Amino acid sequence: MTTVVGSLDLLRSALAEHGGPRPLDMAGYARAHATYEAHSDQRALLTGSLAATLDALLPGPAPRTVLSIGPGDGSVDAPLATGLAPGRGPVRWIAAEPAAVGTRAQERVGAALAGSGGSAVLHPGTFQTLGETVGDEVADVVLAVHSLYYVPDLGEALTAARRRLAPGGALVVALAPLEDLCLLTTTVDAASHRWWSADLLAALPEAGLTAQVTRVAGRLDVTDCSDPTSADGADVLDFLVGADCSDLAVPARAALLDALDAITTTEGDRRYAPHPVDVVVAVAQSS
Repeated sequence: MTTVVGSLDLLRSALAEHGGPRPLDMAGYARAHATYEAHSDQRALLTGSLAATLDALLPGPAPRTVLSIGPGDGSVDAPLATGLAPGRGPVRWIAAEPAAVGTRAQERVGAALAGSGGSAVLHPGTFQTLGETVGDEVADVVLAVHSLYYVPDLGEALTAARRRLAPGGALVVALAPLEDLCLLTTTVDAASHRWWSADLLAALPEAGLTAQVTRVAGRLDVTDCSDPTSADGADVLDFLVGADCSDLAVPARAALLDALDAITTTEGDRRYAPHPVDVVVAVAQSS
């Protein structure tokens, strides 16, 4: 039986010899992402974990502010806002999202908070340019869900996030560990991500933050990936490696599927790969 490390080595060799997959276009990425999420329980588990975290961090009836960095279309933020609305004072939810889907996040979160007197504000740009919309405003919680993989300088991003914290506030980050599934991703495209949860934990002290970590142990159903006729399987595989695998050479595709198989477990007629994410709650270090 090929080990996980051995299967990744074989995959590297096959890609070097036969070439890698081409990048996904925007439509393909959106479709693959939706299918991938539908085949994983991570988002539901993560949303539940984050809801409990925010509930503990934001007690009482006082007005609160949440700053969300890169919330996409609000698929996670909206249910979090819904959970915060009852029994609390008004919540001001600021979203920094440069992509066009940010307007959808603002709509979803705004609808969730409207009944409790809360509001949603969109900064249609990056976190670095947030001051253009909200000045030096601080937040009780700064939230970054799967959005710090790509920042150019993680230390600078964390320092900037700490400066946005109100006294007693917390930075809440969800970031994947560089383990089986993500090792497979980086084998196909080493530049797909810059940072992982271990990098985050290593960078926090320099930014003046101390943290607690909770692992959310999600799973990804990869059963359909081995079926060449399955459109869902193709989408899951594409998003997993961040590329269009449809024109991979036969030996390279076989090596990719073998590497995926090496990290899966079987339950009945389904195959699952581990799909964990680490939830890091960081606060300013006491002086």
